Amino acid sequence: MSSFSIDLAADRIVDSRTRAYFEEVSRSYANECFRSSLVMLWTVVVCDLVYKLQTLRDLYNDTAAGKLLQDVEQKRATNPNSPDWEIYLLEEVAKRTKMLETSEFVQLQNLQKLRHLSAHPVLTAADLLFRPTKEDVRAQIRMALEAVLLKPALFSKRVIDTLVDDIATNKALLISREKLKAYLEARYLPNMPLAIELELFRVLWKFCFRLNNADTEANRGINAQALAILFNRDPVAVRTMIGAERAVFSNVGPDPEPLDALIAFLADHGELFGLLDPAAQILVEGRLAADINNRARGRFKSPDMAAHLDALLAEDHRDLAKLDDDLWLALLDDANSEGQVDGAVRLAIKTYTGSRTYDAADSRFGRFIEPALAHFTSVTMTELLTGIEDNDQTYGRGRSTLDHRQIRDAADDLGVVSSSFKEFTKSL
Repeated sequence: MSSFSIDLAADRIVDSRTRAYFEEVSRSYANECFRSSLVMLWTVVVCDLVYKLQTLRDLYNDTAAGKLLQDVEQKRATNPNSPDWEIYLLEEVAKRTKMLETSEFVQLQNLQKLRHLSAHPVLTAADLLFRPTKEDVRAQIRMALEAVLLKPALFSKRVIDTLVDDIATNKALLISREKLKAYLEARYLPNMPLAIELELFRVLWKFCFRLNNADTEANRGINAQALAILFNRDPVAVRTMIGAERAVFSNVGPDPEPLDALIAFLADHGELFGLLDPAAQILVEGRLAADINNRARGRFKSPDMAAHLDALLAEDHRDLAKLDDDLWLALLDDANSEGQVDGAVRLAIKTYTGSRTYDAADSRFGRFIEPALAHFTSVTMTELLTGIEDNDQTYGRGRSTLDHRQIRDAADDLGVVSSSFKEFTKSL
């Protein structure tokens, strides 16, 4: 049996007036007055749709909602004794606001028909009045709650502008993806129609990866985090949309900032790269070629982590030294989790042992070698010691008396012996 509770759901109805009207639906259902329950349920849905449009018009200056209300009133005034305006309201809400999924709109149309059958006798039938079952009425009540009554008014296209402005205003407080996810799930995402989620994804994609102005640059980070959250909610639907609207989603760049943001996004969702058209892929590849950090993120260009690390190992040590610290640590962690940590360790070895000044070696030891020491094996340790011995900028610098003590201890733990390195470090 379903665990859905009409009473508990009724307490979550957004509009207080709707919540009061809905009590009559609940009482009729509880007293097994099923026809009355259906008739009142349709009336409550119509009222709630009007209240939502009024809220959008009055609180959020939604001109489209105001125009829809005017059109509905004109329809009603033309024939005051006809209920035709009610179904017109439902149809126009579905068309203009995207508040309703297609399936919800069809089910609400069916509710209106059931309401008509419940309120008017059918002279050609054996039973003059329609007899809905308890199960049928319960299903209609649940559908109306989930499709309309539990949704805030903002579940029209207006929610997109409001959400984007909101997270931009509060980005100083939404300091992690976890906090942003919790905020969006508490305030916006429950009961959000899929059509609105996809529209929001489309808008954020444009803000993140196409536009480049003061506003989009200031909020690119928080918008990209929101984009990732939306993608992870329904990856199949998002991929389907991108594939169907390839030209729209391939309209990216050409400025460096949006392209860099796209590469960072593709680093976590690499399967989307193949959905972009060739022109967009060329722009992305151009930014990969221009920046070692982008190339480090560009795993989506390699078949697996091992191939990606091999490609990075072919880089000049001077470029590798330009890797951002956070990016290097993330790469080391990802390589370790995928059983390819030796490849990442060799990047650290190449960067450190390629140092051409004492200062460079000082910096590179702390940034690359020290975080990787726990991941060395006897093979990679031997490679490190050989590289150190071949470069006096590593073993001849002043800080080596401190730094290389750590290497000596790690080598001892691994049972690795290098005569010249051991001679150098024996007095440390």
